[in-house]
Amino acid sequence: MDKVLAVIHYEYKMQLRRPAVWGMVLAATVLSMLDNFPSAGNLSRLEFLKDPAYFVYRVMSLDCLILLFGLMFLLAGRFPLDRKTGMSSLLIVSALRKGQYVSGKLTAGFLCTLSMVGIFLALNTMIYFLAAPFELSFLECMIPLIKAVIISGLPSSLFVSFGSVALPAVMDLRLFYILAAMVFGLNAAYVGSADTMPFYLMTSGDLVRLIWMHPNWPFVDLTSVLANGGFLVGCSLIFGVMLLLKRKFWRGE
Repeated sequence: MDKVLAVIHYEYKMQLRRPAVWGMVLAATVLSMLDNFPSAGNLSRLEFLKDPAYFVYRVMSLDCLILLFGLMFLLAGRFPLDRKTGMSSLLIVSALRKGQYVSGKLTAGFLCTLSMVGIFLALNTMIYFLAAPFELSFLECMIPLIKAVIISGLPSSLFVSFGSVALPAVMDLRLFYILAAMVFGLNAAYVGSADTMPFYLMTSGDLVRLIWMHPNWPFVDLTSVLANGGFLVGCSLIFGVMLLLKRKFWRGE
């Protein structure tokens, strides 16, 4: 367990020290504020922007996708980088086992992604709370923020981090970049609807409707919610298992 924690600590610390990670958070926040800042223009354009739950819902479903896409590329090189620098060879001849190495890398990637999503949502919510030209309570903003992190941020972070860390280790990195761009395009191109959303959406599937529901369409399809969550978590586990089962990855396999 100590060795796993050591890998997690090292990987997590290395990610937090990368300026590109923080730059991605700030860039996504700027883009989000351009669309959702509680200015007079946006308040007249967006009917429900005075509702903090709607604000968090909108930021999570639309703008968080940009952040996750950026993190997907930033996390993708962790295993290839270890091979390039010779770190993999050093770890293989040590007492560190394959399962410890893999689980440490995956967990650190997940914690980094979830941390950035949480910081992104908190930063947006703080700006909204301070800049809103109408009265708001702190609790009104905190409840949807916490719901967004747990309900949508956690499974989407798991999907992005496990995919970004594990898949480049089992396939060509360039192929992963192509697949990542296709996934982003598929998510970005889908137009919202009052009907049941496709289960494969990362941030705008029916999971996010548990944060805020349109007053004219208050019904949430529980089956679709479970399908959306099951897809994100299930695919994450598959990515991790693929890496653990990869041949010629560790010592004499």
